[in-house]
Amino acid sequence: MSEVKPRFRLKPLHLVGIALLLLAGWLGFTSMGDSLTPYVNVTEAKASGRNVQVMGYPQNQGTVESGTFRFTMRDEMGQPIEVLYRQPKPGNFDQAISVVAIGAFDESQGIFVADDLLVKCPSKYQEDTQAAK
Repeated sequence: MSEVKPRFRLKPLHLVGIALLLLAGWLGFTSMGDSLTPYVNVTEAKASGRNVQVMGYPQNQGTVESGTFRFTMRDEMGQPIEVLYRQPKPGNFDQAISVVAIGAFDESQGIFVADDLLVKCPSKYQEDTQAAK
C-alpha cells in the first residue's frame, strides 16, 4: 500500500510571505479608511465625530472676522448648520448655489469647523451649456 504525499506543503517562508501580505492589506485598509470623508447630512455630521463632507445651500453671505469666515447653510433635508471656515471668504461664494463643507462638527462650540470649502458657482455650468449649443 502506497502513502499519498501532500502535493503542497507550507514552508516557513510561505507563512512569512502570507503574514506580510495580510499586514500590508490591513495597513492599506486602515490608512485609506481614515482618509475617506463620506458625504452626510447635518444630523449625521453632528453625530459622526469625524471628518465628513456636508453639502448645503448658503442661507446668508456670511461674516468675516479676524481672518475667519462664518456662514449658515441648510442641507437637502432643510436642517441648518453654522459653518466656521478659518480661511478668507472664497471669492465666488456670493454667486454660489451650493457649498460642500469638509470638516468636523465641534460639539463644544456647536459649529461645523470646515477645513475646506468647495463652492459650486452657477456661471461655470452656464458656460458649459452655452458651449454645447
